[in-house]
Amino acid sequence: MITGSNASGKSTYIKAVAINAILAQTIHTVLAKTWTMKPSYIVTSMAIQDNVLDGDSYFIAEIKSLKRIIQLSKEKKPLISFVDEILKGTNTIERISASAAIMEWLSANKGMNIIASHDIELTEIAEGVYTNYHFRESIKDGEVLFDYKIHEGPSVTRNAIKLLEILDYPESVTNQANQLAQHFTDIREWKELNAV
Repeated sequence: MITGSNASGKSTYIKAVAINAILAQTIHTVLAKTWTMKPSYIVTSMAIQDNVLDGDSYFIAEIKSLKRIIQLSKEKKPLISFVDEILKGTNTIERISASAAIMEWLSANKGMNIIASHDIELTEIAEGVYTNYHFRESIKDGEVLFDYKIHEGPSVTRNAIKLLEILDYPESVTNQANQLAQHFTDIREWKELNAV
């Protein structure tokens, strides 16, 4: 499980690992110091798009993509799956619940799974099933700086509101966002908005 803030390197990392897995099996060359794996299907759920012509919303396209991974796993085929931003196309409660259930099912079946998410809750729920890694950033002189290195453990930083500040969103918006985030972090409950 890979977590981290926006633009920290999660998607790039899992894409690089997926490409290397394909290269390892096809031309026996990888961009790594060492690489060991058994022959496996490489299957991804990344860069999902809705499809107006097929009538698929973003979420439907996303769950169809994940179903491919489940189907291959049910067939007991050796696989390595790569999932970027699992179930981001739906509401928070069902996203976290369904993501955790899918992650648990995949972990109990044949294969290895690399899953990236912004949902820190998933690192807590799946702590005993998935190994946590993260990318991090630091903020210096009002700038968000990334080291683009993978670290052990779940992410403990966030940067979405800081990016709003850097892009000069109204101060009232960023102040309120920071207060709401801090309130939720402190008591795990959302503060109600005040009527204007």
